[in-house]
Amino acid sequence: MFAARTILLLILLLTFSLHHIAAHIMPTECCDMYAQKYVRRMKSFYKTPQDCSLPAVVIVAATGDVVCADPKKLWVKRAIQNLQRKNPPSAVHHLTHTSSPPVSGGS
Repeated sequence: MFAARTILLLILLLTFSLHHIAAHIMPTECCDMYAQKYVRRMKSFYKTPQDCSLPAVVIVAATGDVVCADPKKLWVKRAIQNLQRKNPPSAVHHLTHTSSPPVSGGS
């Protein structure tokens, strides 16, 4: 009985360890849906990884809120152009690590 508990505990620890390691390797910041509203006072943006099933532009508002936007929408294309024109080095963020998924709603 004690050996069975020990083996079960080791299996659980191994499972959680592998999950933790995989979380640092696989991108986890993907959007489930696009925001329905235009985002005002945009601070920056970045694109979701190509591994995501829904391609999206994540827009960071001046308030710090993040929303998923459809990269094919005209307002998103214009917002990207405006941000790149204003401040090229800091307007575009590059994903160097994984983080929690952005909020999909509008602000």
